[in-house]
Amino acid sequence: MSKFFSRRSRKPQGPFPSPGYFLEWAAFLTVLFIIVNLAGLREYTSVLNGTIGSTNLSWQTAAFLGAAYVIVYLAFILGAPILVLAAGILKLGQRVRVKKGIPDESRSQAELG
Repeated sequence: MSKFFSRRSRKPQGPFPSPGYFLEWAAFLTVLFIIVNLAGLREYTSVLNGTIGSTNLSWQTAAFLGAAYVIVYLAFILGAPILVLAAGILKLGQRVRVKKGIPDESRSQAELG
């Protein structure tokens, strides 16, 4: 299993919605988009407007590759910036809590258990 999905091999750095967790997913989406783009799947998006993307492949395969590219593209364009912003906002909130002396729920539960 990939390190992005497996949390058993290492200890989490904090609670589930941690800034590092969000940044890992943003990096995963970025790498996935780069791989799909370098593979040349962008050419197959022309099938979505009714033209043939490739003469080497059937229209079903070209449509599948075009739809896969669009899904990865939208996940990258919409998801990665949101995840990076969420990580920054969460980190800022954690710093404000530490400065005000408000205990973090995950730390207090870890100390008790």
